Amino acid sequence: MEKSVIFVDGGSSRQRELAFDAASFAWMQLMPRIRKCVINIELKNLKGYDGTCFDFNTREYLIEVNKKLSLTDNFLTTIFHEMVHVKQYVRKELFSECNFYNNREEYLSLPWEVEAYKVQEELLIQWQDMKIIRNQN
Repeated sequence: MEKSVIFVDGGSSRQRELAFDAASFAWMQLMPRIRKCVINIELKNLKGYDGTCFDFNTREYLIEVNKKLSLTDNFLTTIFHEMVHVKQYVRKELFSECNFYNNREEYLSLPWEVEAYKVQEELLIQWQDMKIIRNQN
């Protein structure tokens, strides 16, 4: 693997474009110095959850996002949330075998989820601010 890349599959062309832009933005905010990494984003029908992130291989990750989410905040925050998990995997802050919990409350109190929920909102605000500035020029 020579460089970092993001691939997006599934969903509509607008969803793919938005997912790529949001993931690229999150990457530059969260991991600007990471040069060797592959992120595959699949936009598909998911039952019961908005998205997930898998540590697929050495520096290769799979993000699944529910393509039925609204294109505004829900879709974007899910991309940002899962990109935080990619950052956590890259920096060895999260391991696949750490995902043990008994209920939703325990799940939401896991340190990597606390961070992901916090940072997804920060990234959304930064993203929206960037779009406003671009539209003003």
